[in-house]
Amino acid sequence: MKNEQNRTQGSGMRPWLKVVLALSLALNLIVVGIGAGAAWRFHGSGHKMEGPPMLSRFIFKDMGGREVHRLVLKQAGETGNVRNRRRAEMEQTIALIRAETLDVMAVRAIVEAHIVENNDLMRTVAEAWQQRLEGLSLRERSKLADRMQHRLDHPPKRH
Repeated sequence: MKNEQNRTQGSGMRPWLKVVLALSLALNLIVVGIGAGAAWRFHGSGHKMEGPPMLSRFIFKDMGGREVHRLVLKQAGETGNVRNRRRAEMEQTIALIRAETLDVMAVRAIVEAHIVENNDLMRTVAEAWQQRLEGLSLRERSKLADRMQHRLDHPPKRH
């Protein structure tokens, strides 16, 4: 008898509370859906801000790591150890940035020297690639052009 009384007297939630909980659940699902959708849409690729691939990147990859490394060592033979020079550049720049008074001209000189060195390496690799192109047959050049077109049409995904 007591069980029957308990069911009829306070049996369940008030209708307005059910509506509030349903709305709360719906809003939570909307927020979770928006967050999951944004994470899925923008995962890995930086929201398509990369643009088409750079020619220089293609040339470096086409030349292959061993050949580029050989060219870097060849250039280093002309100007000294590349790793030591790069480390010295960074250490000098860090010291200049930490100094009480910033010597903008000294920072600019280091950056300019770095740009010149990188430009020289780019030029060396590009010239080697162009020489390689001269030795390719029409069929080989066509395959290379197809790979370039594929890279342009289907850029690699960034993760």
